[in-house]
Amino acid sequence: MTAAPTPLDRLLAEELDHARRMLEEMGDELALDAQVVMEHGLALQAVDIVGQLIGHIANVVRAEDRAAAVECIGMCELKAKLGTAA
Repeated sequence: MTAAPTPLDRLLAEELDHARRMLEEMGDELALDAQVVMEHGLALQAVDIVGQLIGHIANVVRAEDRAAAVECIGMCELKAKLGTAA
C-alpha cells in the first residue's frame, strides 16, 4: 500500500523511535556492569531484540510504501508476520 504517512503516523513513529532509544540507552548502561551481564545476559539480548522490533515497526508506520518497508525488515519472523497484512 502506498500512501503518504499521516501526521499521526509520523508522531507514532517518533514515539516508537524515542522508546527504542530509551531501551538502547538502558541496555548500554546495564551492559557496562559485568555482573549484570553475567547474571542477565539473555535478558539484555531480549532488550536489544525488542529495540530492533520497535525500530522496524516505526519504519513501517512512517513509510509511504508500507509493503516495501516490510520487505526491508531483516528479522524474518517479524517480516513474515507483517508481510501477511502489507
